[in-house]
Amino acid sequence: MSGFLRGCTLAPSKLMQAPTKKERAEREGSQRCLVFGICDDGTILAYSDEWDGQVVSDANEKVLSGRVKKIAGVFYELSGAVNDERTQLISRVTEIFSGGPVRSCKLNKFGVFEDYNAPNGAGYTLESLFGIVPNGRSEPDFNGWELKSHRVGPITLMTPEPDLGSYRDDILSFVSTYGVASDFRKDFTGRHMVNVPSIKSGLTLHIEGYDPYSEEVVNPQGGLMLRDSAGSLAAGWTFDKILTHWSRKHSKTAYVSYVKHDWNYPFFHFGAQLLLCEGAGLKQLLKALYQNVVYHDPGINLKLINDRWAPKKRNQFRVLWKNIDQLYEVSERIDISRL
Repeated sequence: MSGFLRGCTLAPSKLMQAPTKKERAEREGSQRCLVFGICDDGTILAYSDEWDGQVVSDANEKVLSGRVKKIAGVFYELSGAVNDERTQLISRVTEIFSGGPVRSCKLNKFGVFEDYNAPNGAGYTLESLFGIVPNGRSEPDFNGWELKSHRVGPITLMTPEPDLGSYRDDILSFVSTYGVASDFRKDFTGRHMVNVPSIKSGLTLHIEGYDPYSEEVVNPQGGLMLRDSAGSLAAGWTFDKILTHWSRKHSKTAYVSYVKHDWNYPFFHFGAQLLLCEGAGLKQLLKALYQNVVYHDPGINLKLINDRWAPKKRNQFRVLWKNIDQLYEVSERIDISRL
């Protein structure tokens, strides 16, 4: 905070001083608090109080009484605008559910509805009902919430591209070496789990720089690494890459159930069940990866088109639906059909 306080006439210099041995002993076991507030224009305000100050006393009382909601680690959330966004989300899902089945579609770049008949139609249709134009950004979809549709089977959590390894250098060579090839198509698929060699690709996923006993990162330069039997790095995701992608887009995630109707054209009925999850930290994700609750399940291919290999990249990290709660600090199931 000191860098932000430079030049501030009201800077609480006393709070920034290192405590004496006597003060440290007196404060052992007690708590301080730092309050953050986000304004409508995006400005972030911060307030730090003394150890025995009124703000600290009020904050501790609210935490102990359960009047504030724990969202991640040491962070608690006081009821306010964020809850309004949660209410808006639930209200919109309720409206969509009440509206009945919706024809599979997506919004084009101009925000106009278009028919869309593909295996991933449910996700695009749900986004279109929230007015979301498809994009490759890693920010959440709606008022700070990431939207995900769910029916059966595993959930795709994220699709970050590797930032290390031969994959980055030459994807054609990577897929030719570790995938399955024919004259006109090459595929790299198969479930990859930590410390379990893949029979299909011959690669093994490792979490390097992670201590599974303390569940902490011990080397920030490490990450998720796919290596062959000789130790060569085929593909890798640094911790920074994983954390940026995971925490930015999944700090608050809404999983919306749906039923698919295969009439003359696919229709989806969304929202009978809604799962709201908050507090997606790197610690939970790495633990789930180490225990093979989360796994790498790529769907990558190259097709020969006009004498050139055209790649389709999809590095999926997935989890079985029954294990989804393990990835978040807080989860809440809402039966929309009863609202």
